[in-house]
Amino acid sequence: MKKFSIFFFIGIVSLACACCGYHRARLDNPLLANVKTIAIPYFKNKTFEPEAEKIFTNAFINEFIESRKLQIVGPTEADVILYGTVRNMKEEAVAHNKDDKSLENIIQMVVDVQLEERTTGKVLWKRKGLRHGEDYPIFTDTSSQTAEPAKRKGLRHGESTPIDTSGIQSSEASKRMALQKIAVDLAERVHDSIMMGF
Repeated sequence: MKKFSIFFFIGIVSLACACCGYHRARLDNPLLANVKTIAIPYFKNKTFEPEAEKIFTNAFINEFIESRKLQIVGPTEADVILYGTVRNMKEEAVAHNKDDKSLENIIQMVVDVQLEERTTGKVLWKRKGLRHGEDYPIFTDTSSQTAEPAKRKGLRHGESTPIDTSGIQSSEASKRMALQKIAVDLAERVHDSIMMGF
């Protein structure tokens, strides 16, 4: 009866932790046995995509903060430093409409990540050419095309109707969301690989 009560108590505590969203990452990598803190400087961006380095840096920092296994600190204080490079980006259409205009694109990102011991520069973990892709919709608006001749629109010569950029803005927003999803997924993969030692 006493043994049953102990197991019952453990089960209740475990359930309570789960309900509260408590999460503690496993640490099976022997190279990190004495590691308590980590720094994640801004990623390098070798693509032409604006703010890609910001998106990936934030995703990786958030992943390690949420795992609560290693404390995020500055580069001069950390036991280890995680360096990252957004190396390549490829974008192509995967769906078209009847006018052969793109309805959906896929964006592929390639990153390099390396974990170093701060004091010695020793590489503890390294991955090059990590790839991940995500689809995103393209929003089109026929009203955003070139205006009709001035006589047909009642405009003076040289004038045109205002351009509707809502489709462009929506497409850019969906692209950014795809980039953020890629960054979050890669951050989780890298985090788990480092923690588990594979």
